Amino acid sequence: MRRELKFKTFDDARAELSRLGNSPVATTGSWSYFQILTHLAKAIEGSMKGVKREMPWLKKYVLGPLAFQGMWVMGSIPIGIKGPPSDRVEGDEKEALAQLLKAMGDFEKHEGPLSEHPKVGRLNKVNWTRFHTLHIANHLGYTKE
Repeated sequence: MRRELKFKTFDDARAELSRLGNSPVATTGSWSYFQILTHLAKAIEGSMKGVKREMPWLKKYVLGPLAFQGMWVMGSIPIGIKGPPSDRVEGDEKEALAQLLKAMGDFEKHEGPLSEHPKVGRLNKVNWTRFHTLHIANHLGYTKE
């Protein structure tokens, strides 16, 4: 079962991460907490450093931005958007959490250019922040309270 979380800021996400604490966190999906944290950190880092994934022009520049606007209005990413399949991997959750928190802080301080989102196209910093908060809420929704 997935919890319905809604974050509008990185501070909202930090509060949930703090609430989950430093002890092992159980998940209800196929990914471990370590995988969730690592994936989220890489996504945030990728928005600053670049993400290489080719998408058809129509999906990336028309359908993707429309879907993003709908997600922002709804306040969540719909269930059922599939990522690449992955086996469950356990790892150092404390280290992965530190990596995610660092990526969030680095993003907040970042003043340089941002990369295009591989599925949504060009995003400014405000919209990248919106995407990241939706993305974090989506994945942390698969953690158990």
